[in-house]
Amino acid sequence: MGAQMALQDDQLPNMSGAALEQRLDLLQSTGTTITRVDILWGFVAPTQPADASNPGDPAYDWSRYDQIITGLRARNITPIVDFYWTPKWASQSGNKNAAPRVADGAAFAAAIARRYNGTWPDGAGGTLPLVRRLEIWNEPNIATYWFPQCRRQGGKYVLDSARQYAALLAASYAQIKAVSPTSIVTGGVTGPVGDSRCDAADSSVGSLTFAKEMVRNRVPLDAWSMHLYPIGSPAQAYFVPSWKTIPQIQAQVDRLQPGAPIYVTESGYHTSYNRYHRYFVSERQQKSWLTQTQQVANRYPRVEVAMWFNLQDNPYWTGGLLREDLSQKPAWDAFRQATAGQSRPADWSR
Repeated sequence: MGAQMALQDDQLPNMSGAALEQRLDLLQSTGTTITRVDILWGFVAPTQPADASNPGDPAYDWSRYDQIITGLRARNITPIVDFYWTPKWASQSGNKNAAPRVADGAAFAAAIARRYNGTWPDGAGGTLPLVRRLEIWNEPNIATYWFPQCRRQGGKYVLDSARQYAALLAASYAQIKAVSPTSIVTGGVTGPVGDSRCDAADSSVGSLTFAKEMVRNRVPLDAWSMHLYPIGSPAQAYFVPSWKTIPQIQAQVDRLQPGAPIYVTESGYHTSYNRYHRYFVSERQQKSWLTQTQQVANRYPRVEVAMWFNLQDNPYWTGGLLREDLSQKPAWDAFRQATAGQSRPADWSR
C-alpha cells in the first residue's frame, strides 16, 4: 500500500465561518485525504474549567474546532489531532510553551477524545465526527514548545523534558482510552533535532535520545510520530533524524510497542531563508524532493503517513505548496500527482 502522502494547513485554526469553509475547500483540492490539526489548548480553554475532562464544561470554546473536524469529515479527509499551547492557568510560569501540569494536560486530552469519540452531540440533532488519532503534544523535545528542557541540579543542567513528557503521555493514554477505547494514542511527536545538549533551560533534545528516554520511562503508546526536515535529498540525508535513520527510531519504539506504526507528521523543504530554516532549496528542487519523499517513505512499511508541512508560505515558514499570495509553486503539481496515485487504507477512513 505504501505511505500516505498528506498535507497540513496550519492556518485552519486561525479561521472561522465562510473563510474556514473556503480554506477547507482549498485543502481538499490538493487531493489529500489525511491532514493534521493543531488544537491550541490556550485558545479552547483561556480560563480554567471546573471539570477539565468534560468537553461540555462552559469554560471551553470548541466552536472553531467543531467546524474544522466536521468540515474535514464532509470532505472525506481524516484528521490527526495534536494539542499544545499551555494556558496560563495550567503552568507555573504562565507562558505558552511552559510544560503543563500533568493532571491538567491529561484532562484536556481526555476532553478532546470524549468530544470527538463519535457520540458527542453536535447541537443540531446529530453527533460530532469520530477522531481516532490523537498526538500528545507537538515537538516536546524543543524549548519553543516545551520549557524547560533541562533543569539545574547540583550546579549543572540535567535533562528533564523527557521525564515530564513521559508522565503526560502515560496519564493522557489512560484517560483517552477510558473515554474512547478505539483511539490511537500517538507519542513522541519529536521535532527535527539531532544532537542533544543540556547546558541551559532552553536546550534541545535529539529525537533518538528522546525516544530512548521514553523506553526508559516505559510509556504506553499505539503509534510514534516524528518530524523530518532533511538537509539534502530524502534519499541521501543520513543524520539523525532523517529518512535513513528511521530504523534506529523503530528499534526504540519496538521496545515500547512492537510493530507500532510510525507517522511522519511533518516534513518538507523551504524555498527561501526564514527565521526557522537557514537551509533552503529552489522551487524546482522542492518539487523534485517532494516526489522523492514519497518514494523514500514507501521503503519503510511501518511508515503509514508522510505529512508535508505546509499548504501556504508565511514570513516564518516557506515550505508551502503555495506562495504567500496563493500562487502555486511547482511542488503543487507534484503533490497532486502523489495523492492521485494512492489509495487510503480502510483503517484511515474513520
